[in-house]
Amino acid sequence: MSLLTTLLRALPFGGLLPAALLLPAQGQSQLRVIGIQTIPHQIDTVLKYRIPHDTNLSARYQLFIHHHATQTLSSKGVQNIQLQQKSLAEWHRLGSIAWYDFPGLDTAFPKEIPPGALMVWQFNGKNQAWKSPAGFRIACASLDTLLPDNSQPIYLASAVFTGHSASGPLERSVMHLVNTSAEGYSIDSMTFWQSRSGELYPFLFADMPVKPKQTFPEGKFLHPQSKSVVILECLRLPLGNAAVQVHLSRADGTTRDVWSAIKIKRETFDISAGWANDPIRETPAFLQETFLKTLKSLYVNTAHYRGQKGFTDNPDLFSRYPIKYFGNLKPWQQFDQDTLLQRIHGIEFLGEPQYGGGKPVDPQKVLLELLPFAPSRIPTTLTHSEERTWRFYAGLSDYPHFDAYRVSAPSADDWRKYHRWQGKRIGWGAPLETIGSLTRSLKALNRPAPIAYWSQGPHEGWSIYGGRKLCSPTPSELRVQAYHALASGITSLYWFNLSYSSLRKFPELMAPMQRIGREIRLLEPYFIEGNPWFFETVMEQQKPVWDLSTLVAPEGILLFVMDLDYHIDRKTKTFVFQQHASAKLQFRIPNWASDFPALLKIGPEGPRRISFTAGTNHTLLLEDSLLEAGVYLLLPDEGKVLEVNSKWQQLVKVEKALDFNPSVNALHLLLFLELSR
Repeated sequence: MSLLTTLLRALPFGGLLPAALLLPAQGQSQLRVIGIQTIPHQIDTVLKYRIPHDTNLSARYQLFIHHHATQTLSSKGVQNIQLQQKSLAEWHRLGSIAWYDFPGLDTAFPKEIPPGALMVWQFNGKNQAWKSPAGFRIACASLDTLLPDNSQPIYLASAVFTGHSASGPLERSVMHLVNTSAEGYSIDSMTFWQSRSGELYPFLFADMPVKPKQTFPEGKFLHPQSKSVVILECLRLPLGNAAVQVHLSRADGTTRDVWSAIKIKRETFDISAGWANDPIRETPAFLQETFLKTLKSLYVNTAHYRGQKGFTDNPDLFSRYPIKYFGNLKPWQQFDQDTLLQRIHGIEFLGEPQYGGGKPVDPQKVLLELLPFAPSRIPTTLTHSEERTWRFYAGLSDYPHFDAYRVSAPSADDWRKYHRWQGKRIGWGAPLETIGSLTRSLKALNRPAPIAYWSQGPHEGWSIYGGRKLCSPTPSELRVQAYHALASGITSLYWFNLSYSSLRKFPELMAPMQRIGREIRLLEPYFIEGNPWFFETVMEQQKPVWDLSTLVAPEGILLFVMDLDYHIDRKTKTFVFQQHASAKLQFRIPNWASDFPALLKIGPEGPRRISFTAGTNHTLLLEDSLLEAGVYLLLPDEGKVLEVNSKWQQLVKVEKALDFNPSVNALHLLLFLELSR
């Protein structure tokens, strides 16, 4: 081993490669690797499958390649790129790489690379040949560099962007940094690398560094073995591809940069009805105002469609019942218009590639399908279906989501392998809390991208499973599945499936969906800007009793409790929850929130004040009655309490103004049911 290799392998590396150690092995390079993000693969062994997990884990890489010379560089300089003396295509053919996104995959790559441009080269490993933190060499005509060991003890867990305009620049960003190292760092500034308008290939160029407006905890310091929330304001960030470079430093002058490639989009919490525009009496559902009112009463604002003549081109009707487009938006240039962006949730057209109609679609093929959409300001989405192998599809889309239903539905996992209920095995359902396991897994593998969840709703198409005659969730099963995902950090929820025929068959599920929708709208800022902070499963007498989650946002902290002490009704084959008259709960909260004075319980009648006490080691203790799941909001001052109460009253006012609520009004439900006659 050479002296240079020995020095590189001994280098602590968390994102920044010092320029002095990034010289090419020979000659003079026009390109430099100035940053890297490594996301280790993981599996969740809570999930049980017919084919067990493969423990041969790897990692996903983002390499930030900078053209530092003053002259343009021919694209020939980035042809025939090799990792460890093999081409990416060869590594893929050998089964060591799941997918790679390097120059030359399509004809959109320009003939010249401009000076100062940053490129993000990505690949996703498939076995231990690329397991973090192994170092490796990357080489082409304009780059030949030995990268050091690339374990990253500091990383960006979440990055969201908000603003007042759906198509204009975004003014605010909230980021969550995680430090697993034993060293503390000052959070100095952040540099955004952004694409230029109109470019077909997303070359990125550096903007001026931005200093944080505020951090939690205060002091703009990332403590050892801790997390920090960073708020940036007064930004003017355009929508589209970008990279963020977080500049950290220590008192002794040492520095570290944390990198991540991101898609800047205006973050909103969207609630989808799925495929809801099926005809009612040969007329598209979205032309039936009673049906539109029903969706609005459920707080739905999105559906799987790309527009409907007579609805989306009817300004009066669409303004009263706005439903965002979500689906096959081809050609994307037709939809990537300033006047339309506020109507769009995302691009989705690949179905479930992990199944692919019976045979998994190669992740590299999925990448090639999505690659033409890279220049678009519209986020791409991808449906992940099976945690056992979804790490190979991680990073392919801007807004990944997953589907998994825990009762009376097809499943990727083997429900009879769970030993959850005193050894009794069932074929009609799986532990509801595994939705939380799935959510945490997908979020970790795709960080810092936001994620969404297809939640189980009323769907008429499912058959009998394991002898259960009810081919849909009960209201309790529906609510608990949704809240396991909400508590684990999703930023949109898609119901499967609010077609008219499904709602007509299972109208009893409207009320719990309305309640969930109302609570999402009330707490939307906290879901959007928050990120999971703590999670634990409380055990008593070797049995799971509670799942407790803490979701931390800049302006408040959401606390969730999900009841795990539910049981099986052997006759109906359903999961049954009991009322807990006096549940004693202990949540872990950040140390900087220990003096927050106000705690609200979010219930069906609205937020109400609830007492609590401070425990040791930054814990919060409360005692409350509980059924199925509980949601609490810890706030820093009385002004925030007034804001939440005011927003609740506004939601109630809008519901009353709609004057149509089939969830609770028998006459309105009858009008809804009569649509098919």
